[in-house]
Amino acid sequence: MRSPWARAPPDADITRLRSQLRAAVAPVAGAEVGGGLTAKASYREFLDRLPAVTTALVGVAVLIALIGVGNTLGLSVLERTRESALLRALGLHRRQLRWMLAGEAVLLSLAGAVIGTAAGAFFGWVGTRAVSDEIDFRTAVFSVPVPQLCAVTAVALVAGVLASVLPGRRAARALPVEALAEP
Repeated sequence: MRSPWARAPPDADITRLRSQLRAAVAPVAGAEVGGGLTAKASYREFLDRLPAVTTALVGVAVLIALIGVGNTLGLSVLERTRESALLRALGLHRRQLRWMLAGEAVLLSLAGAVIGTAAGAFFGWVGTRAVSDEIDFRTAVFSVPVPQLCAVTAVALVAGVLASVLPGRRAARALPVEALAEP
């Protein structure tokens, strides 16, 4: 049996075209629709779902970062109890101490967001190249979604500030005389 070949225009709706081809060959016994068009459709479907999966992973990463920044600041407060007490004894107000810790949290979060963005962009570029070269998908173009990256960075910064609330409260509650007297 002979296999007919067909070429689809680059802007064709692959799903609609595939269903039309299947309807056209349905009366022929044993006929199938396959080839590069089917593979391209499945890859496109996979790539269309990828942003939702990536967004969920970013949400989990922000949650982990929130816990990590909170733990780091908590340990920092424990290790620097005497330093915080000395600053308070020299006239630093509780609110100023909390803001100092919030600033530290913002810097930690910003550093993590910048490093994570750079690593993610690099691996995204590598993945885009690998997939497009493997399936000969010439229209795949790597692009950086700047508004989404800005939103993720803003969320990371807000998460850092939120993570600093409990350690900042603990540091501000310590009385300078008691904290300086500890060995």
